[in-house]
Amino acid sequence: MRIRSSAGDVLGAGILLGSETVLTCAHVIPDDGLPVPATEVLVELVEVDEAQPVPARVADGCWVPQRSDGCGDVALLRLGRPQPAEHAAPLYRLPPVLGRPVWMGGFPKGLDNGHYLRAKTAGRVGPRAEWVGLDPKSPRDVVRKGFSGAGVEDEATRHVIGMVVSRYDDPVGVPSAERLSVSYMIPVETIVRHLPVVHRWVRGDPGVDRPLVSPLTTGVQDIGFAQRLAVWLRREPLTGRAGITDVETVVIEDDDHARYEALSRAITLADRELSGGGPDEAVSAAPHGTVPPLGSVDLAIDVTKRTDTEVALRVADRMDLRSPGDTSPLSRVRANAVPLTIVAVGVDRARDPEALVGFMKLLADRGSRLLLVFRDPHSSGLRLAERLFRPEAARIDAWLDELAGRVALATDREHETAERGARRSSLSDAEDATALRINLTRLRSDPELRSHRIVAKLAAFELSVRAVAERAEETLRVIDAQQPAVQELKWQLVSYTAMLGTKAESERAELIPLHRAAVRLLAEVPCDLPEARRAVDRFVAAVHTPPEGEAP
Repeated sequence: MRIRSSAGDVLGAGILLGSETVLTCAHVIPDDGLPVPATEVLVELVEVDEAQPVPARVADGCWVPQRSDGCGDVALLRLGRPQPAEHAAPLYRLPPVLGRPVWMGGFPKGLDNGHYLRAKTAGRVGPRAEWVGLDPKSPRDVVRKGFSGAGVEDEATRHVIGMVVSRYDDPVGVPSAERLSVSYMIPVETIVRHLPVVHRWVRGDPGVDRPLVSPLTTGVQDIGFAQRLAVWLRREPLTGRAGITDVETVVIEDDDHARYEALSRAITLADRELSGGGPDEAVSAAPHGTVPPLGSVDLAIDVTKRTDTEVALRVADRMDLRSPGDTSPLSRVRANAVPLTIVAVGVDRARDPEALVGFMKLLADRGSRLLLVFRDPHSSGLRLAERLFRPEAARIDAWLDELAGRVALATDREHETAERGARRSSLSDAEDATALRINLTRLRSDPELRSHRIVAKLAAFELSVRAVAERAEETLRVIDAQQPAVQELKWQLVSYTAMLGTKAESERAELIPLHRAAVRLLAEVPCDLPEARRAVDRFVAAVHTPPEGEAP
């Protein structure tokens, strides 16, 4: 749908839901100063013969402007007269997994009849990860004004899986060959969270089985376990690790209500449709490190009493997987990549636990990250999982050797920052190079080195190595960028310092503290340039100021 102002100017795009409702971004509708805009806009079907503009206004209770933290920015318009329902969009809950090809149509300036762009989903971005990035197929495929509110259609399934909301461009001055331009969309499940009425037009099963949904009314009793879950969900999928699967097994016994609630709470907070739609007390009051990223769970299944075929159907339907010929659930999974983060609860309570563990191995081999929850620490299914997911020793050794090389590089870069006089900076969760070397030695002798649990430890360590290296690289980049400005300020300070010799002793006593403050700030590496510039300016101004009672 194309949305125009009453004067005929193109404002953006929209998605027809049913016959009388259009979904769009809140910022597309002109702000008239009211809590809910009463401005009438014109909406029209594009590429539909004899379609005429229809007046529309924001529907009651369906206005969610963008908040200060970037969340929201959705609205529903009520049409003045119905439109043919066959043109309504097929909204679908489809996990926006990395690299999924999509396309979208909008109405940029000069192309009022529409223009189409192609992209690939690029992962979670933005505040609490409400948005999903869209990497353009080419530099010309970045959205621009006139695309906000457009449906984002999955190429494989033809479902609308989100709505265009914004774009990002590197600032002017970045070399054109290095400039980054990215588009953003709001996934369907996030839209439903903000506007529950949209649920009636959405197909596809929710990502979380109802028994696993937490009411979020109680606090966190098992903080350590909640932090462990959040850390695992915060990690990016393993890439370039052929033969190593990212599988975590945990045991939650029937009477361990605190641990089960921590699991249910993490799943609920990680689901786009269940969490993130407003200032959430469960998030703001949560203990440190217990809130997982929004969208970090794609599917949470209670597998109690289910067969492997039933679970395969749940997975295949969640991704709307297709397979040529044999359309059985297992065949649909085997024929496709399945890059989901899946939580399966009650694996040892399934109809056939060992068959289900075998299916979980298939999912891991197809690209899934798995959190497998067992209820009995002595179950045969748990022992089978620990054997099946044990990584090959040679692959773990190769990973350790690679990490050793990266630790050496990170150490070199950190030493370089020290040699250039950089003051010690720290990130709350980052280690320094010395700690990296110590922890690498510990990993090589870890008792779980030949267990599947070592994968989580190595992945977490890899993040620490990356944090140290990136911190050092950023520090060096800032030092290099600041050098000309710092040198200019130093020369200015030197030139005015020479004038101190012409001042009376009482004047020098007043000027020396200002001089020392400027010298100290300019000596810091990296330099706080704005503060250093103010200190130099204060000294220069004081040098020019005549003594009290003396004519200028």
